[in-house]
Amino acid sequence: MALNGAFSHLVVECADLEKSEAFYRDVIGLDVVGRNLVADNRPNSLLATNTRQRLLLVETGEVPPYPGSGGSIHHAWLLTIEQFKAARDRLEAAGFSSGIDPRQSFRAVGEYNMDIHDPDGNRFQIQAFGEEGTEILRSGAGTVMMGHMDDFAVGSVTHNRKGRFFLVREDEGFLAVSSWCTHKNGLTIWQKESWHFYCPFHGAKYDRKGCYVGHMGCQPMRLHPMQIDALGQVVVDTNRFFGRSGFEAAQAVPAEPGGKFDETGLTELPACDEKEVRERAKTGG
Repeated sequence: MALNGAFSHLVVECADLEKSEAFYRDVIGLDVVGRNLVADNRPNSLLATNTRQRLLLVETGEVPPYPGSGGSIHHAWLLTIEQFKAARDRLEAAGFSSGIDPRQSFRAVGEYNMDIHDPDGNRFQIQAFGEEGTEILRSGAGTVMMGHMDDFAVGSVTHNRKGRFFLVREDEGFLAVSSWCTHKNGLTIWQKESWHFYCPFHGAKYDRKGCYVGHMGCQPMRLHPMQIDALGQVVVDTNRFFGRSGFEAAQAVPAEPGGKFDETGLTELPACDEKEVRERAKTGG
């Protein structure tokens, strides 16, 4: 059976049908289809989205309170960036504080979010993803000197926060792996106890060589070119990024003086300045 790819309707209980209907019509922007069209012995109102889904308001004597602890219980609307901007303007004009995002520290670059509550305290997340989420972001650190090659044991993973990369030492040599998740520009962390890179923004995981592990279809983490100079110093160029389809031993820079990055079979990718993209995201979202 083919999947429809959409839900049919959402039922929300309310204490005051008139008040809730006005909220979902005037603030959220849904169209009122009609009253008491559903076979329910309680007063109800059916509203429609512009993608054919429905929201059914059912008036009850008492609506259970929203959990005081907040938690993750909520409904969410996923919009385009243009729709998100229009919704933000409409919310602010209606007197809502649309800038509140209780999980701001967990948002990836280019991920926009507003949280509002309906008259009964139901939490709604309004979300959109901008093009910043797929742009390749240059840290601005330039060329980074990491130290002598002998300072890094085989199997070690060293994080350079300023340069937004990990220096990985494998049996085959060194890899300078970009910290940016290839899913939606979250910054990954190295979880040594699990031997993988993890993106806390949307849960993507990558093995120690930067190859994706899971079912989200993410590309491998990108590589920065690097070299080992005549004195054995490890040098990483954070201005350039290379995409790959997987790991091959030739991608590793030999752990020897004069070892150089081999671009064969890799694709150099255009990058943008991270600071500029973040500023654009602030003003354009």
